[in-house]
Amino acid sequence: MTSRRQFLCLAGALLPLPAHAQSKWGVVHEVSGDVFLDERPLTAQSGIEGGQAVRTGADGRVWFSVAGDSYFLRPGSRLELRQRDWRESFIDALRLVTGAMGATFRTGAPRSVIAQTVTIGIRGTGVYVETSATQTYACTCFGITEMYSAAGGAMMEQVRVSTQNHQARRIYRDPSMGMRIVQAPFERHTNEEISRLERQVGRPNPF
Repeated sequence: MTSRRQFLCLAGALLPLPAHAQSKWGVVHEVSGDVFLDERPLTAQSGIEGGQAVRTGADGRVWFSVAGDSYFLRPGSRLELRQRDWRESFIDALRLVTGAMGATFRTGAPRSVIAQTVTIGIRGTGVYVETSATQTYACTCFGITEMYSAAGGAMMEQVRVSTQNHQARRIYRDPSMGMRIVQAPFERHTNEEISRLERQVGRPNPF
């Protein structure tokens, strides 16, 4: 017999809730391979919240949402979810330690994505970010982002995108490579992946 808790978990995985109706706990929409939540195996029934870290193994992939914000992680990634107030569902900072993340965010309070070589200010935006010790690939898929130097905290650029023309940048740690921030092509992710993130939380195709 299916319990009420199990039923609600299944319903949450299939039918995205509006942001104001979502609880403190996030929803896992899809998981495959080795994925860990605070170094314990993550499953479709796991509750995700601020203060936790999600890590994917060499074959791990996960799609999840928390309070109207929607995410996916590729293999070999580690994402730390940070929030100022543990009593709220709102995640205001994401630290991508390594690997690749796609994310879309509901409008409202500002958020930030902290990668190895850049901090990205978010304003109701869709982004794709890959980071390593030496460089970060950051694509503003739609909306507005502000990119700040990881070293000094100074703003380097504001990127505004209103259609599907994805504005991407590479941000290097080593100044000897020339400009610290350079234009980059649209690559490594697709419109369909970003659209799926929006569908997870009941929003329309942004493109």
